[in-house]
Parts: sequence; C-alpha cells; structure tokens
Amino acid sequence: MKEKITIRRAEEKDIDFLIKAIIEAEKSGTDKISYCNIFKVNETELKNILKEILLEDIEGQELCISGFLIAEVNEKYAGAICSWIECENEVQSKIIKANILFHYLGKERCDNAAATFGFLENIHIEREKSCLQIESVYVENEFRGMGICNKLIKEHVKKHSGKNSSFKKVQIILAKTNDNAYKAYKKIGFEIVKEKFSDNTEILSILPSNRMILMECKTPKYEV
Repeated sequence: MKEKITIRRAEEKDIDFLIKAIIEAEKSGTDKISYCNIFKVNETELKNILKEILLEDIEGQELCISGFLIAEVNEKYAGAICSWIECENEVQSKIIKANILFHYLGKERCDNAAATFGFLENIHIEREKSCLQIESVYVENEFRGMGICNKLIKEHVKKHSGKNSSFKKVQIILAKTNDNAYKAYKKIGFEIVKEKFSDNTEILSILPSNRMILMECKTPKYEV
C-alpha cells in the first residue's frame, strides 16, 4: 500500500499531538525537558499548562496552534512543525513568550527561575528579525526517512510567502548534540551560521546540550 502523506493546518482537535511535538522537540533526543527543569514543574503539569497556552493561540511565537502544520500518513499523525516570521508585529518572540509564561506559570515560579536565565544567556541565540523561524520540529519514529520534515518546512515557506514575500531566510535553532536533526537539516540545504557554547556544567542539568547552533537556508532553495 502506497503511503499517502497529507499536510494541513493544525486545529484544536490536534492539541495533544502538538503538546507531544513540543515536548519531544524540547528533549532533543534526551530525557531533559527544559521547561520542567527551569520552572520546577513535572511533565503532567507542563502538559496542562501548554494546553492552556495553545488554546489562547497567541501568534508570533512557538506555543501557538495556528503556527503549526501537521503531516499525516494514511490519516495517522506523522509529524508537526511550528513557524512564524520574527518581529512581524514589531515584538520579539521571546518577549511574547515570556509574557505568556509569566501569566500561566505565575510570578513565584518565574522569579525562582530568574537566576537560571542568567547563565543560560551564554548560549542564547537571538532570532533574526523578518526571518521565518522553524520550531518544535517532530516526526514520529515510524515515519522518519520519508522526507516529512522537508515537506512540512516547504509548506511553511509557502504559507508565509502568500502573505509576506519579504522574508529571505528560513532559520532553525537547535542543540549541536542533536546529530540526527543536524544531518537532516543539512541534507535539505541548511547551513550553520552561528554557534554558542558554555563550559558551565550546570547547563547540562537543565538543557539537553551546552552548545546551540543557528542553521539557515535562503528561501529560493525552498521554493515549491
């Protein structure tokens, strides 16, 4: 039976799969979930918080239902990716996301996490204004090797090109140690343009890696 791959916009009915995609992307091939480690919540609590945030559907950052596209193979969930144009509404995604997390996690948790942000800043990579940002990339194990990530990114480029023809680059920020993801992006035309490293070992108790990279691809390579 030939595999039928379909790609569509995410809806509220997909929220559990989107949460899975966000968490698995955060783990980056490890068992570490940065949200849990930074804000001292367990995975169940995190899933409930993410559900509330996603239902708000606030655009311009990665925790947003309408930012996601979903791939299905023979009507089974196969993968998901979120995207947005950075600063499309003149506000950085990190500011939008920080305000959302403060609202849903509460002042106490955010205040307690403030010290952590200080040393995480050493490996923080700023998102570039007016570039298409790719985030929360996830493909189910059984459907890997079918080009689903590539197809989803192409559809995101197509989706945003329809309303904003000015962006020239597609960018992805990821852990350098996520070798499978790095090789997959490189294969479809992405190259490393920036790298951040910290020798602070405390980072490895919070994040999957102490080395982050920014990969990008010029949009002509992604014209459909």
